[in-house]
Amino acid sequence: MKRLLFFALLALAGCRHDAGEACGGTLVDISYAKGFTIEGFDGYTVARVRNPWDTTRILHTYILIPRDSAVPSGIPAGDIVRVPVERAVLSSGVHCAMAEALGCAGAVRGVCDPKYVSLPFVCRGVDSGTIADVGKVSQVDIERLLAIEADIIVMSPFGGGGYGALDKAGVPVVECASYMESEPLGQSEWIKFHAAFYGRLDVADSLFESMRERYDSVASLAAACTERPKVLSERRTGQVWYVPGGGSYAAALYRDAATDYPWSDDTSAGSLSLSFEQVAQRASDADVWFIRYHDPAADLTYGRLKGEYELYSLFRPFAERRIFACNTARVPYYETAILNPDKVLSDIVTIAHPQVGRGGQLFYYSPMKR
Repeated sequence: MKRLLFFALLALAGCRHDAGEACGGTLVDISYAKGFTIEGFDGYTVARVRNPWDTTRILHTYILIPRDSAVPSGIPAGDIVRVPVERAVLSSGVHCAMAEALGCAGAVRGVCDPKYVSLPFVCRGVDSGTIADVGKVSQVDIERLLAIEADIIVMSPFGGGGYGALDKAGVPVVECASYMESEPLGQSEWIKFHAAFYGRLDVADSLFESMRERYDSVASLAAACTERPKVLSERRTGQVWYVPGGGSYAAALYRDAATDYPWSDDTSAGSLSLSFEQVAQRASDADVWFIRYHDPAADLTYGRLKGEYELYSLFRPFAERRIFACNTARVPYYETAILNPDKVLSDIVTIAHPQVGRGGQLFYYSPMKR
């Protein structure tokens, strides 16, 4: 509350955004996310997305105006979106999960790459024809998009580039950069951004507060542990082993789970591209190994892993059978983890610190089979 009052007073005293943008609104309280702001004015709301690659600049501004209202005078520059949105096209399972959590699954009328979305309501909608397959994220079917008469299409920005023909389609492109947040609760708090478009900010506030309380509860359990087991993440892709940077979402989870992450001294928020030798030097003696992979046909096993690269078998967690895996083709990790950061953290804590885990219950990861 103090944070909200402080920023509201700053706004009233005279603020400065980009040229031509209005000031003096009431800021929605955003506690963890760095990538967006929501500011309420008389008759409209302004949602701004910061450029993740240059946080001093605004990537996109959206002017949200109630459907039954006239466009107010003096509004700042930005894409006008009538709210609440009734017909949305979404480019990822994360966006779909956000809509469902807000009670707005019925507004989802189109999805990109639905074969990669395992949420039941999306699968049912695509099968019945109530949710359209609008093609690939990289090549949206503009004709299908226009046939839906979508109010918005939600995309995840990559590298700050444009969207080709989609930019000229006349449908507002809502850029959601939640994946660029380095804190788990920062990613989760983007539910407020989605909620602004669906007219469900009150619901989002309640949902996020519950997420925060659950996450802090698990983190407190881990903080009481005196030992810090060393953790290893992922496996080679071709000749490169991508591990989370020390300033990433995954590294923050390992930190809050009271584990020793070998690359915690790194500051990058993305992935590090390492050789097998570089990983082995720092982490072959790890206590636990976490692997996420996508395989609709079969689960990864110790035998398959050794078959991929025999030197994996020299790692301590391989020898001691301490590898825990998540097959994202069968477990909706990428769709729902953002809404359940406490469950992801709980998995890591339960595995790394079984003495304080939630009775051994795992949500996303499971012991890899022989």
